[in-house]
Amino acid sequence: MAQTFRPPATQRIYDVCIVGSQLGGIVAGALLARRGFRVLHVAHDDLGPSYVDAGYVLPWAPAVIPSPRQMPAAEAVLAELGLATDVGRALEPSDPDLQILLPRHRVDVSRDPAALRTELRREWAGEAEALEAGFAELSTLYEFSGFFLKAAPPLPPDGFGERRAVKKALKVASSLPNAPAGEVGEARPFDALRGHELVRSLEIAHRFLTYLDGPPSPLSLARLLGGALRGTHRLAGGQGTLREMIRRRIAESRGELKGGPGEPAAAAGLELDGGRIAAVRLADSPDAFVARAFVLAADAESIRRLLPAGAAEARAARVLEAIRPQRRLVSLNLIVKEAALPPALGENALALRGAEGGDGIDNAVFLQVLPARRDGKKGSADAVPGERVVCAAAFVDAGTTSREALTAASARIREAVADAIPFFERHQVNESSPVLNAPVGPEEAVRLLTHPLYGTELESTLGVTGLPVRSPWKNAFFAGREVLPGLGLEGEFYAGIQAAGHAVAALGRRDVLK
Repeated sequence: MAQTFRPPATQRIYDVCIVGSQLGGIVAGALLARRGFRVLHVAHDDLGPSYVDAGYVLPWAPAVIPSPRQMPAAEAVLAELGLATDVGRALEPSDPDLQILLPRHRVDVSRDPAALRTELRREWAGEAEALEAGFAELSTLYEFSGFFLKAAPPLPPDGFGERRAVKKALKVASSLPNAPAGEVGEARPFDALRGHELVRSLEIAHRFLTYLDGPPSPLSLARLLGGALRGTHRLAGGQGTLREMIRRRIAESRGELKGGPGEPAAAAGLELDGGRIAAVRLADSPDAFVARAFVLAADAESIRRLLPAGAAEARAARVLEAIRPQRRLVSLNLIVKEAALPPALGENALALRGAEGGDGIDNAVFLQVLPARRDGKKGSADAVPGERVVCAAAFVDAGTTSREALTAASARIREAVADAIPFFERHQVNESSPVLNAPVGPEEAVRLLTHPLYGTELESTLGVTGLPVRSPWKNAFFAGREVLPGLGLEGEFYAGIQAAGHAVAALGRRDVLK
């Protein structure tokens, strides 16, 4: 009887292994590879930037991307990797930056003060001056919170020394000329207008920028809303495209990539040796991939599944139980003829339907208008003239995984689109739900969706923090979106920079030219 030959298992040794495909880990891997370390990136729970249905290349969810120049961490990363120009060319500015659709109002929130003033006076003439002052305050808070982050304080702080460093950075930013009253990070924009419907709408819009559930903190509002109102952009494929641009830098700097966008999870398990991670095993290889340091860039629940039997329940892993998704973003892609879109519809629009009560998020649907793209040869995506994709999304409870419940959520989203784009059905070409039409099961698709909102029991600093960068294992560091969920995309870049710094310290000094 013939036997299938299996090559003997071997060890492959690296300086750093990145496990997971969230942006912070990709950033850390690219920076470390650029600095001369031998890096392995192992894709895990990676759905890729887009999916294909009925021949169309479609996004998983809307992605609102502020200008990297407005985010100190992103600007520093892209400059070091030599990607600032490439990313700038790929980003398409949105016009207006944000549109709010209310039952009785429509307002274009623009970075142009004159245009914003006109909008506010048209919709809320009696309160326009106070609202203008609120936007000016938001801009000031955004600027000075940027000075705080440029000081690179350790977030979240771990221990007395790091907490002291955070307080020092806050004190310095708060003492700069023309700084807002009080401490940067505590002053809340629009505080005198909290009950105004536009202010409530902006706080709901903030939910589509953050990864943290619950009432938003002043620092999170200032950074995410302030950044969006300095200019928003769209990117074909969303944040997945940005991840891939950065991930390629790992291979270009002599790093190695295992798995890729849309491929099955490459990581099969982690091997522990005492208080350290010793190796990662891959689903399609008998080899052990050994590294001196590890960067973990997947959700806590995914990391728990990679741990050996018993280790996931051990004391060291309990931190992974302290942060969990509370809501997830479910999307619906509607491919329509360009004629379906009203001239006044913005490219990033938050539609709030008539019901009042609660925190408002259950009534909110975010719409993003994107070019329609068809699946071309060799994986390319070709634009379809005269067609657009309306990618609309709403949050549902994290436990919503049944096909019936997801179908009902899609129907609710579709109704909101019909309110914003009357009679769009006459011009509809196709319809696709990522969680119902993607090439994975609904439960798997929901778990991997790109924009959860987390609840956490961890100690919070400035209302933005989650997992510590230092993991329970001595040579491993967290760099996923759960580290600074309250800072959204900016927090992912920041977590990646910090994880790379910790990994360098753990590896010790070395000649990066060798």
